[in-house]
Amino acid sequence: MDYKTLFSHTKDLSLLLVEDYEPLRNDMAEVLEDLFKTVAVASNGVEALGLYDAYQTENHALFDIVISDIVMPAMNGVDLCEILKKRNEDQQIIILSAYTDTDYLLRLINLGIAQFINKPIQQEQLFDTLFYVSEKVSREEVIITETSLMDLGENVFWYKDRHVLTRDRLPTVLTRHEILLMQLLVEKVEQVCSSDDIMHYFYLQGVDLNEKSIRNMVFKLRKKLPNKAINSIYGLGYQLTPAK
Repeated sequence: MDYKTLFSHTKDLSLLLVEDYEPLRNDMAEVLEDLFKTVAVASNGVEALGLYDAYQTENHALFDIVISDIVMPAMNGVDLCEILKKRNEDQQIIILSAYTDTDYLLRLINLGIAQFINKPIQQEQLFDTLFYVSEKVSREEVIITETSLMDLGENVFWYKDRHVLTRDRLPTVLTRHEILLMQLLVEKVEQVCSSDDIMHYFYLQGVDLNEKSIRNMVFKLRKKLPNKAINSIYGLGYQLTPAK
């Protein structure tokens, strides 16, 4: 992988590097800062979470890529990955792995981590992995087309294929029942869904509802959506109206 090609894919991306060994951390940061638009550096998982939160607050976005060591003080890389994946299941993470880290690898693979760079780090493997992951980030952005993305207004979007709700580009936490309700309302967008429609849809998913639980669910979901995204049609049901 040549530097010029890699840079064309990484130059607009942000990256968080988490490594407790200072000489390696400094060497990697020097290389990465020439490749990426933004690079933040942490020495352990606790510090990394602080930087992750600060970046999110300041930029209304998440780091495109996280590179993390496994064995670190304060919070190890596996625990850090578990937290990041709960916040954003699509977070791209690269793990720096020593031959002694085998006990951790199964947990990381079960979290959906597929990219590992072996220590001692070779520039060729580092560049190849960065290229693959940065290309994946770019592909995911391209895949978000008008047919897969619904604009609900006030910078709130529903990703139809991924069943994810975002506000200001950040994921909004939904319960399983709220996700199911959004799926139905989106499927019937601008049509009225009666309580019977909703109860039947949930029944097919193995969930029993009554009218009171539907009202409570709609009430809570409305708080996470723009004003008037879900309209109550008296005596008939509920209607999802996207932004015009």
